Parts: sequence; C-alpha cells; structure tokens
Amino acid sequence: MLKDKKKALEWKKKFNYSNFNPKLIFRTEKTKESLIFSLGFFVMVMASEILFNQPFKNKIGVIHNKVFKVFFNKRFEKIERIENTAFSFSLFLILNKLYKEDDTLESQIKEVMLSSICHWSSAMNFNDKEYARKVAFIEFLYEKNKKFVLTHSDEALIDLIFLLYKSFEIGEADKKIIQKNIAVLGFSVSKAMKEFRYDALNEFKDKFSKFRY
Repeated sequence: MLKDKKKALEWKKKFNYSNFNPKLIFRTEKTKESLIFSLGFFVMVMASEILFNQPFKNKIGVIHNKVFKVFFNKRFEKIERIENTAFSFSLFLILNKLYKEDDTLESQIKEVMLSSICHWSSAMNFNDKEYARKVAFIEFLYEKNKKFVLTHSDEALIDLIFLLYKSFEIGEADKKIIQKNIAVLGFSVSKAMKEFRYDALNEFKDKFSKFRY
C-alpha cells in the first residue's frame, strides 16, 4: 500500500535533532506501524550506501542528475528504470540480510520495504506521480524476486549481487572488466553487510517484541 510521503518528511523533522540516533527514535515510537516505518529509514540508508559505494559512480551521478532528466527526455525512461532497478536490488540485499538476522520478521518484510521506499522518495524529492510509479515498479520486482530475499541461502546473495550488476546495463563486453566490476561490487556489498545497523535492529526488536504475540 502506498504510504503518504509527507509522513517521511514529518518523521525526518521529528528525529533530525537526535542525529537519527536509533535508541532515541525507537524509544519514542509506540505503535507497530511507527516502529516498522522507523526501521524502514535505516534500511533505506543501508541500501543507499550500497548504491553509492560501488564501481558505477559516474552512471549513478547521471541517474540522480535532475538537469540530465530535463534535457535528455528521450533517455529519461531508461535512466529512471536503471535508477529504480538499482535501488530495488540494493534494497533487496539489505532486506535479505534483515531476514537472515531475524526471520520472524518475514510477514513484516514487505512493510519495511514500502517504508524504505517512502523515505527514499522523500529524500530524493520525487513528486507524487514519480513516487507512485516507483512503488508499483519495486513492488512488482519484489514479487518476482522475493525468493532471493526471504531465504537463508548464500546463493541468493550472489544472485542479488549479479542482478544489481545487471541493472546498470553497462554494455561492457570485456570479460576481465566485467569480473573486476563484479568483484568490486561484491566487496561493496560485503562492506555494507559488515556495517549493518545492528544498533537500529536491536532497538527495533526490543520494542517490537511486545507486538509479536
């Protein structure tokens, strides 16, 4: 279900003073929905870190260049698809990690995902039409690939990394360059997993536990 993007703006204003400290944030939240929405923020941040800490920085710069979108309308559709797909698979990688850390959250994973998209759309200042289009696209992609998200299999991680690589459509034919880029991307994902926000997850689990039963 599409979440109100204004909610993300209000959330940011509410917790900006705390420098987004998870202990303070989750101590404040009182409902199941608000806890999940807050967790979605940290998931969004981790997914974005994967997106920007990889070997395709120039292309990412183009994706988020509003001027490019205005003056190159013919290529906008492709650029937007790359933007959506790349963020989606970065998000799926973090959601898979979240599932592996606590698979009792399986029924909440999609809700966390939608909360993350809401925070992302707010941070990127997408208009309502863009936001709705991105939610629909990412939901479709999730249903198609959730078998890679809701699993403890290490093979799924490899599949998601490869799908993220493919999302950029580099058009590179040189096998050595492809191998190098995938290796760098794999390192980036590995780094993100090591820096996973356990502080946020632990605070969330502590408060969310009372809603489990």
